[in-house]
Amino acid sequence: MKNVDTLIFTYSLIVFSTVFILSLLSEERIDVYAALFAVEFFIASELTSPFSQAENRRKTIMEMILLAVFIGIVAERVLEVLM
Repeated sequence: MKNVDTLIFTYSLIVFSTVFILSLLSEERIDVYAALFAVEFFIASELTSPFSQAENRRKTIMEMILLAVFIGIVAERVLEVLM
């Protein structure tokens, strides 16, 4: 399998298990899911490195987007606690 196929397979397996476990725990907040999906993408992408230069560029763009989403969610939660 190519690294991209391994990344997609690994990420989908981790996401499926997360959705399954959080649904068993009756978690309904979308920000919990989004934050965990972002962290899981970083884990799966590091497990399946190295990539070609073009694939690495696309992965970096996706990582920047997910990092921004994750930072936004964490900042929202911190502000919620502080206020």
